[in-house]
Amino acid sequence: MDEFAKVEKLREKANVTYEEAREALSKANGDLLDAMVLLEKEGKVKSPEQSVYRTSQEAGAQYADVPAIVKENEQKGSEDSFFKKVGRGVKRGLEYVSDNYILVTHKDETVIKVPLWIGILALFFFWEILMFIIIISLFCDCRYRIEGEDKNDGVNRVMEQASDFTNHVKEEFDKL
Repeated sequence: MDEFAKVEKLREKANVTYEEAREALSKANGDLLDAMVLLEKEGKVKSPEQSVYRTSQEAGAQYADVPAIVKENEQKGSEDSFFKKVGRGVKRGLEYVSDNYILVTHKDETVIKVPLWIGILALFFFWEILMFIIIISLFCDCRYRIEGEDKNDGVNRVMEQASDFTNHVKEEFDKL
C-alpha cells in the first residue's frame, strides 16, 4: 500500500485531517496500527468504548452482569471451600488411622501390633471391656504406643505418663 492510500485509510478510520494522518504515519514509520495508537494517545481519536469483542450475541451472554456473577462465584467458592476442608480432614483422618499401629509391649517385647483403625473400632464397640483390660494391663507393666509414618509424640507422651502413673501407684501400694 502506498503512502497516499495509508493516509487516506487512516483519515477515514480516525476521522482526522490529511495533515494529522500523514504526521502520525511518519512518526509511526508507516505502520497504520501504530499511527492509530499514537492518535489515541494524543487525544485526537476517541478510543473504543467496548472492551469485549465477540462474534455473536450468544458468546457474550455469560458476561452480561459481571458483578452479579462474581458475587455468585464468591458465595459458591466459600461453600465449596468448607466442603473441601471437611473432605481434606476426613481424608487426612483415614490416612492417619491406616498408616499407624497400636503397639502393646511388655518388658520391651511386642505383645500386640494392631492397625489403629481396628483398635478404634474395637474401642468404639467394646469400650467397657477394653478399658478394663487396658487398666489391668497397665498395672501388669504393659506399655502402649502408636507407631507409624506420622509423628505421634503427643499421644505417646500421654500414654507414657499413664504407664508411669500406674507404676507409681504400684510402688506406693507395695510400700504399705
